[in-house]
Amino acid sequence: MKKIFLFSLLSAFLMTINATAQKMLQEVIVDYVVFRPNNMVNKVLAKNKPIKVSLPKGTKTAFYRVTVYQNDKVNTSDTFYKSLRVINPDSLSKERFDFTPYLAEPNGEVGVEVYFFADKNAAGRFDSGKDAEACQKIDSTKSTVGVLSTTCAGEELYVGIKKKGKGPLVTVKVEIVALADVAEDPINDRYPFSIQNELSGEVSYEVSGDRSNWQAFFLPSKKKAEFKLADNQVYMRVSTLDKASEEYKIDSGKNYRLYWNKDTNKVDLGEIPAKK
Repeated sequence: MKKIFLFSLLSAFLMTINATAQKMLQEVIVDYVVFRPNNMVNKVLAKNKPIKVSLPKGTKTAFYRVTVYQNDKVNTSDTFYKSLRVINPDSLSKERFDFTPYLAEPNGEVGVEVYFFADKNAAGRFDSGKDAEACQKIDSTKSTVGVLSTTCAGEELYVGIKKKGKGPLVTVKVEIVALADVAEDPINDRYPFSIQNELSGEVSYEVSGDRSNWQAFFLPSKKKAEFKLADNQVYMRVSTLDKASEEYKIDSGKNYRLYWNKDTNKVDLGEIPAKK
């Protein structure tokens, strides 16, 4: 197993919209399981250990996408998070939400079995080749997407992958995105600011403390979001399905508004002057 990306969690913060706590969408992990020939020379590398996933505090549910690729034809540019970040989290939480449009196109020639474990010991038994009870299992697939079972709830998750049958070696892309309630933490309050949506429609936007790890939020029309962060610097960008906007530097203690900029013909972020 070759680990490509593991996203660290942004600092915990408090956020309210008209006194109602908002949900955040966090890309937790993008990992790649690379299958290799199981021979004497390659015996260690051919063994794929379960992937450990740390979920954010306050996670209500998590979403997964697993895709099988040929080893030399892996799609690394398209991510599950990019697709979900523009969707209202309340919609994602509905039982009948259809995730099938977000399947990725596989090109691998063999299927895989996918096991999710909420228990470290069960993941260890799986790693040892012993019987282990999974909180969720997908028998055979080349491309799958969905919601994790409530039995997999917790702050740690383990994902095990087995290649189904004989055939060409493949790479399996495993993506996990968490949906969490923003936890109130009175200690993390050194970087307060607010955002007002003055547009007639809803806006999807992302916040980051390091310009690398982003968390997605959804702000309805005419609503206000108030932040209290523990970071030393904060950046924001507006999200669309195709791309994210330029990054805006957010100053502590200031109030901002999302509005339509007629000069640039796009959504823009501007500071609301303090009342004198």
